[in-house]
Amino acid sequence: MPATPQALRARTQSLLRVLLLGAIVTLAALIAGGVVYIQRNPALSTYALMALAREPFLRMEFAGIAEAAPTGRNADSIPVLTYHRIVSDSSDVNNVSYSNFKDQMATLKRAGWETVTLEEFEAFVLGEKQLPEKSFVLTFDDGAKESFYPVDPILKILGYEAVNFIIVESSHIPHTTYYLTPREIERMLETGRWSIGSHSFDGHHPYPTDGHGGTGIFFADRIWKADEGRLETPEEFRERVRDDLVRSKMSLEAAYDVPINSFAFPLGNETGINGANNFPEGAIVTEEEARANYSFGHLQLANQHFTTNFPRTSSNPPHATPAEDFRVWRIHVDFDWDGKRVLQILENGRSKELPFEDDFSENRGWIPAWGELGMGRNNFVLRATPDTSAASAFLDGTAMWDNYSFDAAVNWQRGHAIVLADVVHSSTYHSCVFSPGSVRIQRTIDGVTETLVERADPRIQYGEVRVGVRVRGSVIECTWNFASMVENYSRDFTGGVGLQTWDEALGNAELRVSSVIARPFNGMDE
Repeated sequence: MPATPQALRARTQSLLRVLLLGAIVTLAALIAGGVVYIQRNPALSTYALMALAREPFLRMEFAGIAEAAPTGRNADSIPVLTYHRIVSDSSDVNNVSYSNFKDQMATLKRAGWETVTLEEFEAFVLGEKQLPEKSFVLTFDDGAKESFYPVDPILKILGYEAVNFIIVESSHIPHTTYYLTPREIERMLETGRWSIGSHSFDGHHPYPTDGHGGTGIFFADRIWKADEGRLETPEEFRERVRDDLVRSKMSLEAAYDVPINSFAFPLGNETGINGANNFPEGAIVTEEEARANYSFGHLQLANQHFTTNFPRTSSNPPHATPAEDFRVWRIHVDFDWDGKRVLQILENGRSKELPFEDDFSENRGWIPAWGELGMGRNNFVLRATPDTSAASAFLDGTAMWDNYSFDAAVNWQRGHAIVLADVVHSSTYHSCVFSPGSVRIQRTIDGVTETLVERADPRIQYGEVRVGVRVRGSVIECTWNFASMVENYSRDFTGGVGLQTWDEALGNAELRVSSVIARPFNGMDE
C-alpha cells in the first residue's frame, strides 16, 4: 500500500534531522580536533579555526561539481596562475577575495582543468615528462598565512596542488601574524598538496637608495651605503644579489629537505622589475645571477608573450635563448576576476586548430601588446594612444602554428596596415606591411626590424580590402585581396598571428577589422 503524504513528510523530516545531526557532529569533531591543535599552536588560532570552520561547508558546496571528461590528449604547453593572499575583504584591490577564488577553482574543476605539482611542471618544461591537456600550475607569492589557510581546504576537497614561494627572512619574524612560520611551512608540506620555491632571502621590502629617505628595489636598484655615504658599485650590487639568491636556496633546502629549483622574482614581470629607478642594468644582472643558481625563473606576464609555457625541447617557439628558456610566464589573477574570466583565459591559451575563423563576437585570446584594442561582433579596432604611433595585438594559442595563410578583412583609412605571422612574442615576428602604393616583408627580432623585400603596386590603396600573409617552409608571402603581391625565401622561424597599425603622426594610427581567417597552406592553395 503506497505511503500517505503525511507519512512521506514525516520520513523526510526524520531524514533531514539525521543529516543535520550528522553535520553538527562532524563539525563538532572538526572543531574539537582543531581546538586541540590550536591549543598547541596558539599563534595559529584565527586562521586555523576559520579554515576548520569552512571545510564542512565547502564539502557541501562542492559536492555537486560534475567534472568534465579528460580530453585524452597530452598538453603541448602549460599555463601558470599566480596569486598573493586570498582575503575575506572583497574591496581589497591587491588580492583575490575568498569568494572569487572559490568560484575560480570550482569553475576550472568543472571544466576539466587539473593542477600539476611544481616538480611535474619542471619535468614537463625540461622535456622529461608529458602531462595531460588542461593541466595548470597554481602558485602563491610571499608565503603569507592567507595564501595557505583559506586555500588548503579547497585544494583538499578538489584534489588540487599548489606552490608557495617563500621569503626566508620574513618567515622568521617573531610572532608574525602575516607570514607562515617555519613550523607552518612544515605543516603545509606535510599535507602533500604543497611545494615551495624561493621568493628571496630578504629581498622583498624597500631599501635606501640615498641619504634623504629615498628607497628602491632590492633586485633592481643600487643601495645606499650609509656608513660610507655612497651608492654601492655595480660589482657590489651583483655580489649582494648573488648572496641573497644563494642563501635563500640553501636555507630552504636545509630547513625543509626539498630541492629548490624555482625562483619567483619579487615585483618582476616580463618588462623588468617594477619600480627600478637608479640602475638600468639591475634587472638583467639579477636574472643572470638567478639563472646561475636556479633552473626556473617565474615572471608575471604583461601582454608581451603567449600565456602558456612550452617544453624547452620544443621547436616552437624558436629563437629560445638561455634567458628565454629560464623564464616561466605566469598569469597574475586580478582581484575582480570571476571563475568564468579565469577559465576563458586558460581556454584561450590552448593551441587553436586550423582552419580558424574569428568575427570577434567574443574574445578568442587576442592580446593587446601596445596601443588600444576594442572588440565586438565584426568590429576589432586597433588604435594608437595619443602619445604613441602604433598599436599591436597577437592571438594567444597560435604559437605552434606553421604552414598557414592568415587573412584579415579590414577597413583601412590611414597609416599602415600590418599583418603578422610567425609571432614568437610581441617583439619577434615576420610581417607584411601595407602602405598606400606599396607592400614590404619585414623580419623583427627582439624589436630590431629589417626589410627583406619591398614592391610598389598602385592597387594597394585605402579602403575596405583583404590583407594577408602566407607562410610555408622558407617562404613568406604577402597577399592583397587574396592575390599574391610579393615573396621572400628567408623565413627561418615559425609562430602565431597578429595585427598591427602604425603611422608617422602620434595618435593617428588605426585599423578596423571585421573578420579574420587562417587556413593550412602547403603552397598549392590559391
